[in-house]
Amino acid sequence: MPKPQKRGFVQNALISWVDITPTILDFAGVSSVKQGRSFKNIVEQDTVTGWDEVYASHSLHEVTMYYPMRVLRERRYKLIFNIAHNLPYPMALDLYNSFTWQDILRTKQKQFGKRTVDAYLHRPRFELYDLQTDPDEVRNLATNPRFQVILKRMQEKLKSFQQKTHDPWVSKWDFE
Repeated sequence: MPKPQKRGFVQNALISWVDITPTILDFAGVSSVKQGRSFKNIVEQDTVTGWDEVYASHSLHEVTMYYPMRVLRERRYKLIFNIAHNLPYPMALDLYNSFTWQDILRTKQKQFGKRTVDAYLHRPRFELYDLQTDPDEVRNLATNPRFQVILKRMQEKLKSFQQKTHDPWVSKWDFE
């Protein structure tokens, strides 16, 4: 990678892990990639367009930690689709066995960080957060009538992305 021309420059484009490989390949002169996109040409641009959202996917962590989720993150808002919301949120074994979590269980604490233990373990189908006013993602706005237009717009974008990428979990939009 060439040396930066603008020392201390911060780019505010939203990129995803899926964009890393295309960018490295672009620097190497290879351009045939099927997923992600190169951010090589925007690294030191002051203003960029078309880099205002990222999509994320989670299905499982450990073999016992099945909990599919799909996410759309925009500059201000984040939408999380908890596909298996009827199941309790699973915890990685190392975190479950940690002193912190075991102390919470032993002492029956109600809080886990800034969330309640119940909110951490039992997630709703949709979570919508205003990252500007709630960067810790504590206040779910998905059921707030004032945010229904934003919720519906983001749901449509997320569903469309799942259709475009042939996500097998897109069928879950038809249930509930």
